[in-house]
Amino acid sequence: MSIEDSADRLRSWLAELSSATGAELGARLTCLTLLLSPIGDWYIRPVVLCLSAAGLFFREFWRSRWLWLALAVLTNLRALLDWPLADNHAYLLGYWCIAVAGATWCDDLPSLSRNARLLIGLTFALAAWQKWTTANYTNDIFFLTTFLLDPRFEDFIVLFTSLDYDQIDGARQYLEGDYRLGPPSEALPFELPLSLVLLARASTLWNLFDQALVGAAFLLPPARWPGRVRDALLILFCFVTYAVAPVASFGWLLLAMGMAQSKGSSSVRVWYLTAFAALVFYNEVPWAGILVDLLGAE
Repeated sequence: MSIEDSADRLRSWLAELSSATGAELGARLTCLTLLLSPIGDWYIRPVVLCLSAAGLFFREFWRSRWLWLALAVLTNLRALLDWPLADNHAYLLGYWCIAVAGATWCDDLPSLSRNARLLIGLTFALAAWQKWTTANYTNDIFFLTTFLLDPRFEDFIVLFTSLDYDQIDGARQYLEGDYRLGPPSEALPFELPLSLVLLARASTLWNLFDQALVGAAFLLPPARWPGRVRDALLILFCFVTYAVAPVASFGWLLLAMGMAQSKGSSSVRVWYLTAFAALVFYNEVPWAGILVDLLGAE
């Protein structure tokens, strides 16, 4: 294929992207999210996968009211069956599928943009409020313990702090000890390094302020700041947060909803798609572990 042919295809793709509505792209990204991150037990998952594939690959089938009614029922049934242990985004996915089902059933796709904006705004605003009013979050305890307890953060911690894997394992055994008979007889096997304390502080501040800002951007009128930059704020949040947080499915859902409410140029939609692809990379490639190996950290 020549460079001219490639350029023509790129221009054609960008033209198609700019002509498609945000609702169409958001609905299709939701189907892709359900394909990349299957949900439910064995009797729910196959049906969700088949419906999502049909909505993604069959032309115009994403508009089917029956498709979204079925997905709304199945996603909410999944959350109900997993109660009270379902992930937070399981409920958000259920709400979102209800919104898409309502829009397609009433043939009112423009309402999907408003519902997406409100769902994103409320999700971030309530999350920020919970964090700002929780003492063990604002004092960095949450991230200090999470970084040491959750093995999914090991490579990231070794990469950005002075701790090694053995120290993290020792700290995890200490924190997971059974203290019902009294306090531990020994102290933490090492002094918390300044690098870990600073990383926890930076993570806390990022989540406190960024989530509050995204919530305000999506709830305030778009003509006012920060509403004018709400797409950029959401995309930045996903780029940064899900490079570390091992919950790509939450990020994909947020980006699908963000795409559904977007009304900007094709470049904004390209950025949403780029962020979606970046989260696929984060989810499939252990980038922190690779860097640890390349840099010789232990």
